[in-house]
Amino acid sequence: MEAHELSKIMEAYDNKLDKTLRLNKSSMDHLQLEKPQNKTKKILVSRISEVVVFSSLAIFLGWYVANNLGQTHLVISGIILHVFTLIALIGSIGQLVLLQQIDFSKPVIEIRKKIELVNSHGLLFLKLIFLSAPVWWSYAIVGLDVFLGFDIYIHLEQDFVIRYLVINFLLIIPLLWFLNKLSYKNLHIKWVRNTIKIFTDPKTKKALEFLNDVEEFEN
Repeated sequence: MEAHELSKIMEAYDNKLDKTLRLNKSSMDHLQLEKPQNKTKKILVSRISEVVVFSSLAIFLGWYVANNLGQTHLVISGIILHVFTLIALIGSIGQLVLLQQIDFSKPVIEIRKKIELVNSHGLLFLKLIFLSAPVWWSYAIVGLDVFLGFDIYIHLEQDFVIRYLVINFLLIIPLLWFLNKLSYKNLHIKWVRNTIKIFTDPKTKKALEFLNDVEEFEN
């Protein structure tokens, strides 16, 4: 076999190998992105459902407040619930915006970072639960009034109400400090890590850990 014939064979082999590698890379890229894209579609449906639910609840609470303007305790309780509902609604809308910003032509690490930011959404609800602890009575007052037509406030002693409001008012500052610390950026703090582990689902915990790893790597 002459040298030029061998050279042609090797060139054909190299071209075939190069084409095979390009196809494999294209297939791998497709496989890598197909799963995140499917997950993103499922999350999108979930967030749209949240927006619908919270929007409906916000409208109802607005109607409830307007319908009870003559009763101060019902109005205040309704407004408190309305504020929490709006916070949740804004958070869900923000998630929809973030989902729309995901560009699957970008580097995989950038895509996953945005997906995990979406998956960490559960932390917002955890914070809202803790934040609503000092005003849990508003849930009880509105809930009993709406579902049972029972106004529990008029049966409470005035001194009890005053003591309760003072104690819970004093809890606001330490509670805000606590919630500010409750972030993926503080997972190196043991109590933050344990709190997130106990009160969030595995998906949220995994997302927060990934965001923390990316943060440390970028710094």
